[in-house]
Amino acid sequence: MRIAVVGGYGVFGGRLCRLLQRDGVEVVVAGRTCRAAEEFCASHGGTPLAVDARRDPSPIFAAGPDVVVDAAGPFQAYGSDPYSLPRACIRHGVHYLDLADDAAFVAGIVALDAEARAAGCIVLSGASSVPALSSAAVEALRKPFSRIALIDSTILPGNRAPRGQSVVQAILGQVGMPLALWRGGAWRTGRCWVQSTIVCLRPDMRRRASLIGAPDLLLFPEHFAARSVLFRAGLELPLLHRGLQLLARLRRVGLFRNTDRLTPLAIGAARLFEGHGSDRGGMTVDVVGETSGRSMRRRWTLIAEAGEGPFVPAVPARAIVANLRSIQPGARPCLAILPLTLFEAAMADLRITTHVTEHAQPPLFQAALGDDWERLQPEAKRLHMVQDLERYSGRAAITRGTHPLARLVAALFRFPAAGADVPVSVI
Repeated sequence: MRIAVVGGYGVFGGRLCRLLQRDGVEVVVAGRTCRAAEEFCASHGGTPLAVDARRDPSPIFAAGPDVVVDAAGPFQAYGSDPYSLPRACIRHGVHYLDLADDAAFVAGIVALDAEARAAGCIVLSGASSVPALSSAAVEALRKPFSRIALIDSTILPGNRAPRGQSVVQAILGQVGMPLALWRGGAWRTGRCWVQSTIVCLRPDMRRRASLIGAPDLLLFPEHFAARSVLFRAGLELPLLHRGLQLLARLRRVGLFRNTDRLTPLAIGAARLFEGHGSDRGGMTVDVVGETSGRSMRRRWTLIAEAGEGPFVPAVPARAIVANLRSIQPGARPCLAILPLTLFEAAMADLRITTHVTEHAQPPLFQAALGDDWERLQPEAKRLHMVQDLERYSGRAAITRGTHPLARLVAALFRFPAAGADVPVSVI
């Protein structure tokens, strides 16, 4: 098999080329910079190819690949014709994969489905950590559940992991921007990199993470029928993470509207601190749901040691290439395209470990009421089975205290006025 990897000398494309060559695949390392491709091939093997895949991809097809993988990006900057390369692959009868992490790009690939099916081509977008690997983890975790309340995923690279220009541009492009979030069965608006929480990968790996955009946010609500879907990422060094949060707040009030000019500064800051932190990174996928009347949280955790975290985004494409015959033709996002076990098998020669944990996850009111929870009516239980965020609306009889302190508290919390039939919404 011969595979052409566009951006094959980059951070993730280069690692994919190295993995494919371990598997005995003939690799064409393609990109706009001929010297970079030649230097990569001199060190790691493969055939260099100078090509601007966005303008004229014909040299790629002249090389006779069975599969083309786009590992270049940033995919959100592909302009007015973002699917020119996969469309060219279909015309030449060549399978196509990409490592896109832009939600709109990944979701929009279905526009090519009819063409891909007619040509017998496999066209998959998002054959990377998200949504290929994350969706496979959700598919494995959700099996015991009759209802999914929350899917919550996090990616936490080690500080010493290399950061290519396209990755930095993608991060800065999101900082402080509005973010559509499916929470409690409705679309709401959040902000990228504004707030943060602490995620524990293991007792000695506790890191800060913030909400960011990912294909999972757009694709998982319908595909998995989840009430809420969240996605976070974080930087290992608190100083750098806090710096992104500060930039997000400044951008939110109208400063730094164009972050492209900050890319060199961000890359310089990353290099300045690259000797700090660790070369350990990780990823978590949590699914919270109901099984046999109980709420439970199941978590899949991946931990990469010895600087091998940057191989993770390349692993799904490696697994897909090895299992192409089991995948039906057509163009679609890479959602649960293979079982999680096959993706984990594609990591077997890397310093990467995975494991699954589970524990009871009672909602707040159930934990507070203890045994009295079972005395509640089913409607009252359902009202308080909240794992992330819900909104309930209805009409109620409201009584309020008359003491000045009670009035002050009611005003502070914006409680509704007293009345016999008052429309009420609770979030």
